[in-house]
Amino acid sequence: MDQRRSQDRPRYEPIRVRSLWVALAVVVLVGVPFYLPAGSTHPMVLGVPYWVVISAVSTLLFAVLVTWACLYRWNIEEPEEEAGGDR
Repeated sequence: MDQRRSQDRPRYEPIRVRSLWVALAVVVLVGVPFYLPAGSTHPMVLGVPYWVVISAVSTLLFAVLVTWACLYRWNIEEPEEEAGGDR
């Protein structure tokens, strides 16, 4: 069996990249508004408290970051699949 890696896309595990974990942690911590004053609801943004907007944007950023890591940085194909071999 040929265990060569694809020349154009080497094996890559994003779970081992610390910067990805740091980015995910920052997005989650920003999304949980514990740092805001208790009971604060003003200013209102589009009729909802501003902390709701902060949480929603953070959730969207988290989803985009995870999707980017899965689609563009994670090569999960096995060497046989990359070669196009059928079993």
